[in-house]
Amino acid sequence: MKPRRILSHISDFAFIGLFVYLLVFPQYAAEPTRRALEFCAKTLIPSLFIYTVLARAVISTSLMQRLSAKVGIVPITLILGTLCGCPIGAKISASLYESRQADKGLAEYLCSFSNNASTSFVLGFVGNELFGDPLVGVRLLVYQLIASITTAAIMKRILFGKKAIPKICASLTKKATLSETLADGAATMINIASSALFFIVVSDAISSAVKMPDAVFAIFKSALEFSSGCAEAARLDHLALPVTAFALGHCGAAVAIQVKSVLSGKLSTKPYFVGKAISCAIMTLLAVIFG
Repeated sequence: MKPRRILSHISDFAFIGLFVYLLVFPQYAAEPTRRALEFCAKTLIPSLFIYTVLARAVISTSLMQRLSAKVGIVPITLILGTLCGCPIGAKISASLYESRQADKGLAEYLCSFSNNASTSFVLGFVGNELFGDPLVGVRLLVYQLIASITTAAIMKRILFGKKAIPKICASLTKKATLSETLADGAATMINIASSALFFIVVSDAISSAVKMPDAVFAIFKSALEFSSGCAEAARLDHLALPVTAFALGHCGAAVAIQVKSVLSGKLSTKPYFVGKAISCAIMTLLAVIFG
């Protein structure tokens, strides 16, 4: 039996088991759902929504349009991925491939390093809300940029070898009205909040059955959904920053599902996963070394 089919069967049984477990013990679904809704309403959405809307407005300006056409496809994709967050990199990659502006190899390469936590999330939510220190957010954002640039260089070597990256001239943005920007920001927040809600409930339900040390639980939670994983990591003592960097580096299963959905089977997700593994390792290492 192929590994993919084995994983599919394991996933099916896991969902069935979780469904039965929560039917038998509904209290492990109700209380985590209330906490998750409170987390989204009081912390996640207030710290992200306005910045998400403003980021969308910034990238649709005439200046950004000219910049995206002149600077080059790789740096502008990295900039947009850092400003707007996941899964903008996957959206850009899929859009370029579907419009035939980029071939499969280039589109998958762009996706491998450009799906990051947004600038507003790292600075506003992680730095200000969780750690109460803007400098922590700045430090993590710098680590993320270093990790993304390094990942881009490593993935270029893996996918293209010594060959040059194909050059294309593409404008990735278009002028958007305020209503379009607000609608896009609202849709993004619904996506983020629903993913956080689902995976917070799942992780809490599993932790109610399997007791874990705090650090292990934070890592486990971040593996499912990184925003709630960051919130758990921030409660740790000396491991708070490395575990938070780990969560930001890989972005969790929730983002992976979003990326897979955007790519729609037309592009492989393997470069994305390899890139995320590299980025996660670099971010965690930087946090361990420099704090």
